[in-house]
Amino acid sequence: MEPHLKTRPKKTIFPEEKITDLRNQAVEKIKSSFLPDNKIIKIVLMGSSVKNSFGQYEPPGFRGSLFSDFDFIIFVEDDYQIPGWLNREPDGKPFPDDKMNLAYRNKKFIQNKYDAEIFFIRQSNLKNPKVQALGEQAGIPMTTESENKFLVVYSKN
Repeated sequence: MEPHLKTRPKKTIFPEEKITDLRNQAVEKIKSSFLPDNKIIKIVLMGSSVKNSFGQYEPPGFRGSLFSDFDFIIFVEDDYQIPGWLNREPDGKPFPDDKMNLAYRNKKFIQNKYDAEIFFIRQSNLKNPKVQALGEQAGIPMTTESENKFLVVYSKN
């Protein structure tokens, strides 16, 4: 686990109905923001919104927000161009090769309140067993057999 993730403040978990509603809003917005695009292979959602532990942090919050964020992984073809409206996230570093750490954050993505972290993984890295193992260790569902909980939002196939 990355060191900054160990220092999260206490979080009050939202009721499951609210989490489901917010998750559905985030899924619809991510799909409308990125699709259609034939260079996107798959979009998955992972993290607290899928584990039903989404909620509000005690002040000062975590990563500049008082709320959990939505964690999307977008698997893309190697020549995919990441949209310029996304802001690079300096803390998203599960891989030793920084060229592979394509983490971006969009502040106040849902209801002008909840952030989205969007991590891109290129197809050539997706097929590499060492990269798969590193991603799985970091909690990223790299394969369909992943033990990390996730929800498939979109799949080209």
